[in-house]
Order: sequence, then structure tokens, then C-alpha cells
Amino acid sequence: MSIDIYYYSGTGNSLYVAREFQKRIPEANLIPIIRLLSRGAIRTSADTVGFVFPNFCLTIPIPIYEFLHKADLASAGYIFAICTRGGSQTEAFEYMDEILEVHGKALNARLDINMPWNHCFGKENLPGTNSAERIAHLEAQMQSLLDDFCRSIIAREPYLQKDAGDYELSAGMKLFDLLVPKSLNYKSHEYLYRNLVHFLADSECSGCGICAKVCINEKIVLVDKKPNWKEDVPCYACFACINYCPRKAIQVQSRFPIRSYTAVNDRYHHKSVTYKEIAEQR
Repeated sequence: MSIDIYYYSGTGNSLYVAREFQKRIPEANLIPIIRLLSRGAIRTSADTVGFVFPNFCLTIPIPIYEFLHKADLASAGYIFAICTRGGSQTEAFEYMDEILEVHGKALNARLDINMPWNHCFGKENLPGTNSAERIAHLEAQMQSLLDDFCRSIIAREPYLQKDAGDYELSAGMKLFDLLVPKSLNYKSHEYLYRNLVHFLADSECSGCGICAKVCINEKIVLVDKKPNWKEDVPCYACFACINYCPRKAIQVQSRFPIRSYTAVNDRYHHKSVTYKEIAEQR
């Protein structure tokens, strides 16, 4: 059995899970999706193909969408996906199946894994989200789920987990999910971060440049040793710049009204994944 695992990770959760998967199935090849998107054609020769990525706005992140529309998965007789998320529900797998159906494919196995919350919004409404006790609980849960999941992958059996989610969607998100087609949903957060919020570095910024190095889409450049977010480059909303900043100097604010989302919320990236390893995806 040949296995290619295509992963995308912003603050380390998905990369960590992909590595833990590889420990159980060492012959699996870990391939960063970002590095492939600039190529004209993407082709795999593996008979088993997997995807590991975070839940973004109830569905797949932009890089996963772009990859699925470019990739030739003809050799894959078995396809699986692992979605890491902070606990909210997702329809990522349903949307993946819609895209794969065009090519006569479908997910044979899928798994949601709850991980510590790395999003900048909502933490203030979920006390204890990233407490040491919860992180330890999520780690043990993740390891157990991966054990069962990998056994199914090795046996090439169906594993179609039903998503329950830890948190009930807000009324606003339910309405959003009802009204916005999945074909637009995946880009909704790009619109949000281009038009409704903006990033800035406060007086704590030391000009170290980690934010520019870790930016997955190379949106950030340093100008006079201060980060500048280029207007003509899409934001993948991975929050690597915010969560890997060693001085917590990067903030995100809404434009109307002016309100900081990061000033009251803690930062998080997976302790086993460095900013250099995130940057190496490029």
C-alpha cells in the first residue's frame, strides 16, 4: 500500500496530527499542500491518498479547495480526510465529496479531531478552552481516535464518523450556513479578512520578522522592520502570524466598529511545531 498524505497547517495542530498518523503507518509520505499550488498540474501515483487540514468557517480552507480542483487523483482507490477543529461542527467532508464526485471519487474514511483552539474570535465566550487540563484531555482523545482510524486505513475499510461537535453553532453561524452555498463558504473568511478586519502590530513589536517568515501565503512583508499586510494578496486566515509572535504584538481588529479581537484572547500554537516548520510548507 502506498500512501500520500497532503497536509495544510497554520498553527501546528494539523501538522502534529499528520506526524502522529505517520508514526502508526511509517510508509505514509507527508506532503505540504502549499508547496504544490504554484504548479500547473498535481498528480499522485499512490493508491491511498489522505488529507489533513483545519476546519475553516465550517468547511475546507482555501488551499484544500484549490488543491482538489487541480489534483489528479486517478490512482487513488481509497481516499481519507482528517479535519482538526476547536470543537465546532463542520461540513468540510460533505463539501469535499461534492468536489470529488466530479472525478468519480468519494471519501472512504473521515475523522474529526478536536484540538486546542487557535482562532482569534470566540475564546472570550468559551472559558477554559485551552486550559492545561483540556489540552491533556484532547491529546489523549486524539491518540485513541488515531489508533482506531489507522487500523481502518490499513484494512482499507470505511470509516465514516458522524460529526457531533462540542459546541452548538451560534444563531448567526446557522443562518450563514443556511444561506451561503459551500462554493462560496470556503472563501468567506478571505472576504472577512480583506474587508471587515485588519491586522496591525502594536508597540510591543520588536521587528523580529517571524510573522513574515511564517505567513503561509507570503502576505506579510517587513517595512522599516514592521510587518505590513499586502492588500493584493489573499489572507488564508491561518493566524500563524498572531499565534507565533513571541511578543504577542500582532492584533486583529474589526473595522466597523473598531474592536480588538486579540487583546482579550490568549495565543496558541502547538508546542511540538515550530514556526520554521510551518514556514517550510512553502
